Amino acid sequence: MAIDPLHNRILGYFENEIDAARKQLKAGLFESFKDQVIAGRKIAAALELLTPYAQGDWRAQRLVKSGETLIQELLSVRKVIRKRSGSAHKRQLLLISQVMPVENYLH
Repeated sequence: MAIDPLHNRILGYFENEIDAARKQLKAGLFESFKDQVIAGRKIAAALELLTPYAQGDWRAQRLVKSGETLIQELLSVRKVIRKRSGSAHKRQLLLISQVMPVENYLH
């Protein structure tokens, strides 16, 4: 059975977006931890839509696993904690993101 070209384009789009977010994270281009949380939530929502299609497609399975790993990296506070000299504003955002419900903080 031939794979639909639209299916390939969709998976390619998701791969490009996840790769771009990973490069942005590694380069330290996110403005704040809040931006990382928002990006992680958006990727999680996209993976939720993609997961049912990953059952029979190895490429989609690999993409879902890659996306889940990226979400863990985005939501990791390890780098923020290592920067003890970080600004008070960053520490405050970190505390708020841990204490407040996600719905209230992100809107």
